[in-house]
Amino acid sequence: MGGNRLISLLVILLLAGVGAYFFSPWFRTKVDDTIKNMKAWDADAWRKDPVGFIDYAMKQLGSNVDKFDAVRADLRVATVKLDKMKQENLAKQKFADGQLEAFKTAYKAAKDGNAWPATVGGRPYKEAELKSQVSVLLSERGGFEGILKQVDVSLTNAERKNNELLNRINESKAKLSILGAQRELVKVNQLSAESEKLLNEVQDVLLQNEALAEKPVVRTVEELMRDAGETAGASNPNVDAFLNG
Repeated sequence: MGGNRLISLLVILLLAGVGAYFFSPWFRTKVDDTIKNMKAWDADAWRKDPVGFIDYAMKQLGSNVDKFDAVRADLRVATVKLDKMKQENLAKQKFADGQLEAFKTAYKAAKDGNAWPATVGGRPYKEAELKSQVSVLLSERGGFEGILKQVDVSLTNAERKNNELLNRINESKAKLSILGAQRELVKVNQLSAESEKLLNEVQDVLLQNEALAEKPVVRTVEELMRDAGETAGASNPNVDAFLNG
């Protein structure tokens, strides 16, 4: 039974980041320590020393709860920043859309009436100048749209991560609430089938806690801005298609 859990742990951790194991000393140490602990407390080990395993499990579960609470706090801060960023970029996108429509209207009027320069916002534009300004606005709008898409993905990831952490916290606390009493029971009585079932469940909870990534899956504002800027920079807006559309 203990061997199956160890294999499961390896699979979960490898799926979480094969490359990280080889290129991140922190991640490699974390995986190695986790495997070492699980090996130390396989089924045979905790049957021989159930009190020792319960002491280990209570300490580990308490540490997990504190750690997950801290990560949830970080997630709340990150979510507030992302929400603010979303509202700011929605406003910028709306402004860019309004400006683009104004330039399109002025362009069509000037083109149809052969009446250049066109006037937008009280400023005259020759045809080439107007197209240059529209190109800038289209690129900026593309950047805003890119940021909004990435922010939405990050907010979805943050919500999912928060739910996962909350589930782990609740399950860890549930096991903690009964381990203290169970410790006293196994001190005076032989390990019962019910006790074995509980300790098996506790080991599974520890396994799932260790497999859950410690860092929130939320990208920084700087990363979002950089990638959105690269997306916008790589685009080549079709100004004529927009103006004549």
